[in-house]
Amino acid sequence: MDWGMRNRISKLIQKDGKALFLPIDHGYFQGPTRKLEKPGETIKPLISYADALMLTRGVLRNCVDPQQTKPII
Repeated sequence: MDWGMRNRISKLIQKDGKALFLPIDHGYFQGPTRKLEKPGETIKPLISYADALMLTRGVLRNCVDPQQTKPII
């Protein structure tokens, strides 16, 4: 595995070998999803518990603060 891949994976996998990803990409697979109409409001209280976010480009650009430091998948 090259340096870049090891570097990115080290930001996702914690020292205990575990990771918790927060998926907010339901709209991509399921279309409009009830209770996720405002993904930014769903993400805010949960982001501190996640090791990374899984989301679509649109949600990322419109609902996630660019200053946050969680990895994006």
